[in-house]
Amino acid sequence: MVKTEIYDRCYIKDEKIEKIGNIRHGFTTAKGGFSTGRIKGLNLGFRVGDDKESVIRNYRAAAADLELTYENMVLARQTHTDNIRVVTKADCGKGLTRESDIFDTDGLITNEKNIPMVIFSADCIPVLLAAKDGNAVGAVHAGWRGTEKKIPKKAVRLMEKNYGVRPENIIAAIGPGIGPCCFEVGEEVAAQFDERFVIPKGGGKFYVDLWQANVASLLEAGVAKENISVAKICNKCREDMFYSYRAHREKTGRQGAIIEIAR
Repeated sequence: MVKTEIYDRCYIKDEKIEKIGNIRHGFTTAKGGFSTGRIKGLNLGFRVGDDKESVIRNYRAAAADLELTYENMVLARQTHTDNIRVVTKADCGKGLTRESDIFDTDGLITNEKNIPMVIFSADCIPVLLAAKDGNAVGAVHAGWRGTEKKIPKKAVRLMEKNYGVRPENIIAAIGPGIGPCCFEVGEEVAAQFDERFVIPKGGGKFYVDLWQANVASLLEAGVAKENISVAKICNKCREDMFYSYRAHREKTGRQGAIIEIAR
């Protein structure tokens, strides 16, 4: 992963996806932007109490910085499911420039050009997927529920089914999200994960490694280990740079993970 700074804004990019050539992508941060009220920075969430016009300005800035097609951006109403939408030109602008019908959806895939797909996070794990030949991409929001349901694996399988992309030819980038250092849960949540990803803390509390749980999901789908990158940036530890619900509570915005086939 590499950091790109444009004006006072900052983005995280995956080096392997960047090398594909016709794919534009980025993990946004809270740095810079036009939100100035209770939520400050480059907030991309419309449902967190921020001023709508400020959020739109943030989208325009991110689109310009990352050379994305602003008016075609597609946003989903995420609800911690493993539902994935196959995105087409008919969806362009949904959730940003026009009304959307993409509800209860936490993953987006497409093989069409000039459709930036956006997923949001404030602690959850963002995953971007790209075929090595640049002909298909995906964006996945994996909270602990989506991680437990193995939504990255489902997205890879759907890319194979719909677009003929072999899993071993997919690059996967796991972006900034809450790390095993900070994702503390009770026994009920911890019990839903393989013990490989659970670290006892004591007192009935545990840490869960969502990063590695999502790596395992991708490996199960057939993605090659060398094609998986993990940012290893905990957004709660780096609350100065990222939005984190656990750190900021009611002052939490949303960063985005965005990907587009540019040509």
